[in-house]
Amino acid sequence: MGASRWSYFTPFGESEQQALNALREAVFAQDAEYYREEGIETLAALTASGWLAEEPAHSVLDVERVVRCDEGLEEPGDVRVVEAAEVVELFGTARPVREVVEQALKRSGDGWFPPSDRGSGCCTVVHSAEGHPTELCFWGFTGD
Repeated sequence: MGASRWSYFTPFGESEQQALNALREAVFAQDAEYYREEGIETLAALTASGWLAEEPAHSVLDVERVVRCDEGLEEPGDVRVVEAAEVVELFGTARPVREVVEQALKRSGDGWFPPSDRGSGCCTVVHSAEGHPTELCFWGFTGD
């Protein structure tokens, strides 16, 4: 897990949704002591508490659903899968390796990199040097 405070690399699993669910649980577990002091024992309880609704999309904990849609059509609380031509546009290749994704994310501060203040984040498949899917990268969250 983790490349920066607002991006996360997770193992490639059964689906993007399964990976997001596992990532959210892992992030919650990192701060579980803080939440327990506030009487919240689980991620489900945190979601039900309304705390996360105050400032949507500021953390990976704020998102619940991975969607496949055209750029700009995702809603707050969605993580949009970046695919096909957009992957090539963002990373210069259809099968980006981790180093390429990390370099692109470092350049993302110029405002052109999605989600560009839309929706709640994005994810894409990260490949091995041999071109096999190995990880998912989720980004677009401040991590606060």
